[in-house]
Amino acid sequence: MSNEFSGTGNVGDLPLLKTVMVGSEERQVAELRVFFDEYRQDGKGGLEQAGGFWLDVNVWGDRHAAEVAQLVKKGARVHVIGRLAETQWTVTATGEERSALHLNADHLFLSLARLAEVRFKPRREASEGRA
Repeated sequence: MSNEFSGTGNVGDLPLLKTVMVGSEERQVAELRVFFDEYRQDGKGGLEQAGGFWLDVNVWGDRHAAEVAQLVKKGARVHVIGRLAETQWTVTATGEERSALHLNADHLFLSLARLAEVRFKPRREASEGRA
């Protein structure tokens, strides 16, 4: 079962770029952990943190995963859109059943509020990336 998720939060550590086997195909994935925070009015004209949660985020695709691993840093503010999925496993030592949610990201955007500068890549030629 798939659920769409959209949230904004802070990256907890540097993304880790991995190459994994999916069936008989090698694919790249960037793994990161994001704290999706929640704020409310504090009654004095400001905001206060009212909770939040950590979520493991997987960014798939050779190009997108590599860009995330290269450009996203610990503490970056990001907006992520993707599909929630549940992983289940058994703890070998105890036999205990465990499960956790993770997010398979379709899109990851950097917040401009925490960027000091932006440099653009040269434009791709119209024939690049099209077969």
